[in-house]
Amino acid sequence: MDWMLREQGSRDWRLLPVALTMWAASLAAHLLFDRWSAAAESMASGMVGGVGASVNGSGEAIRNAGMTPSLGNTGAAVAGVAVRAMSVAIAVLLLAMLGVALRSRIRWSGTVAVCLAVACIGGITATASDIMAWRDPASIWARTYGRTTQVSATVTAPVVASDQREYDCQADARLDGIIAGNLAMDVPSARNGTATAANVGAHTDDAAGLPGTMLKSNAKVRVYAEERYCAKLNRGAVYHLTGTLEQAEYGRMPLWLLIEGEEPVIRVKGPPWHRAAVEHMQRSFFHVTERLSDQGRVLVPGLTMGVLGQDYVNVTTDSTGGATTGETGMEHRTAAVNETYANTLEDRFRRSGIMHLMAVSGGHFVLLADMVRRLCMRFLVGRKLSASLMAFVYVLLALLMFPGDSVTRALVMGLLGAAAYGIGRRTQSLSALSWTVIGVLVLDPDMSQSYGFALSSAAVLGIVLFAGVLGGILVKLLPESIAQMTAMTVGAQAFTLPIQILMEPELPLLSVPANLLVSPFVGFATVTGLMALACAWCVPWLAGMLAWVASLGTLVMERVAMRLGGGEWTALPWPDGVTGALLMLLAECGLAMIAVMTARFVRYRLTQDTGLGVNANASTALEPDMDGVPGERFGSARRVRMTLWWQETLRLLHPAKD
Repeated sequence: MDWMLREQGSRDWRLLPVALTMWAASLAAHLLFDRWSAAAESMASGMVGGVGASVNGSGEAIRNAGMTPSLGNTGAAVAGVAVRAMSVAIAVLLLAMLGVALRSRIRWSGTVAVCLAVACIGGITATASDIMAWRDPASIWARTYGRTTQVSATVTAPVVASDQREYDCQADARLDGIIAGNLAMDVPSARNGTATAANVGAHTDDAAGLPGTMLKSNAKVRVYAEERYCAKLNRGAVYHLTGTLEQAEYGRMPLWLLIEGEEPVIRVKGPPWHRAAVEHMQRSFFHVTERLSDQGRVLVPGLTMGVLGQDYVNVTTDSTGGATTGETGMEHRTAAVNETYANTLEDRFRRSGIMHLMAVSGGHFVLLADMVRRLCMRFLVGRKLSASLMAFVYVLLALLMFPGDSVTRALVMGLLGAAAYGIGRRTQSLSALSWTVIGVLVLDPDMSQSYGFALSSAAVLGIVLFAGVLGGILVKLLPESIAQMTAMTVGAQAFTLPIQILMEPELPLLSVPANLLVSPFVGFATVTGLMALACAWCVPWLAGMLAWVASLGTLVMERVAMRLGGGEWTALPWPDGVTGALLMLLAECGLAMIAVMTARFVRYRLTQDTGLGVNANASTALEPDMDGVPGERFGSARRVRMTLWWQETLRLLHPAKD
């Protein structure tokens, strides 16, 4: 029971293995499902003679079957069996470990039991999510036909520049339904497996008018459009879209919708009022930043909102009927950012190891929450009301930022911290992070495959575990401010480097000095950027001044990235894939072991030199004035000592005022 007496609430690690187990189970379920579904798809494609062999002869039969051909049934069944077998194997293994722990009366038997439960939950939720996505009518259409169709979709993300040369913009959306009536109307061709694009396109408009031809769908899709349609897409609005629905070739989005046709974008319902207000604020902020230099136009939006300036698609609202027009609808057209410069700057940021500054993370939330908390303390606001204001600010900031997985992590973790502050409990970062991971993976199992969520969580974990220890060691060698910044940088990169290797197989060698050089300017540039975003819609001239001040901070970042990220020796090539990530993890473990052994050796030699070894005199060790006393010196801060010295000096100079 001695371990229970040594338990410390501020170092509660009990949920960490639980969160890691759930993440591993969810990710393993996703990977196994993808592997077996791909194998089943290739096997079923050889068995099925034609596309139309699995399509019934009427629209009612299509709806009853859920547009589920034999290919979908086979893949889902095989993948489901594989995942269930994996879950049973994991359950048996963990039950065996639990039995051994209980029989041996090991103290971590409870942890094993909880890990067993969350492993089952993670595997089941991930499998259910994959099967639902596999059997979704839109996914079946994309796998089986990949032709032109009409869908009903809600745009879930702002419009940004396209990553395909054939299109000008892209936006993420969630499908509400897909029209399948065109297949039912072309039964002979469908039965013979000879449905052509002309046949599909000829009946799209007619199918849209047929009652009951819209099949419900919840699939996620990335919409690609040309410039004339970009301005018509608004976040939160509902549209009828016409285009080619196909499987994605890369990226997290499973489906692509390539907009095409005579009138492919029809708005059905406008965005909610809060989405429209947020979009207006963001658009006003981008118009303000267009007056800055190229580096300011690229970096100020990236540091403030998490989207680089060259990725913004300029749209403006027309006064006639609420329609929208593109850049050509403005009185004057601002020159576009130099594409070569923007791409070079982005590459230099990545090679120098400071690209994380262009993504919204916990730093924004911490800065804003600290300001709110200090203001509430200044005006003696109650703790519960202060926590409510902090939670409101968290939600408002998340709405204003560009949507991302790191924003989700920061928002959930911030809300947990605000709740703890409201009930008078000390915030425990590690427990809050673990609960955040568990809750997010239960509600959205696809997040276990997100690089953004993984990088954000790994950075917080490294800071929580190692920043304090490294700061205490480095403060003996460096000034306190530099030691703390170095400890934060090294701690954040401890677990993010293996994940970065999976994304890009190179090791940034100058990331630590680059982060140290830009750290003093990140805070004020972020705050001034957020202030510019807040007042751009109502006071453009003040927002312009604040954006210019923020650009002074981003100018330092640009110079550091250009200087440190320009050489060939700034990034070390590294093996890619899982092998490279494991090698990086082993290298970090080796370096940590060397550092620990070196510190112990130095401490041992210093102890021997000061006479505190085994044969040292006890009186020498207990003498308070000797330099060899073990432990750290306890004393007041330097500022307090200087204040006391100054007061004593004034008292000596002016004894009458005593």
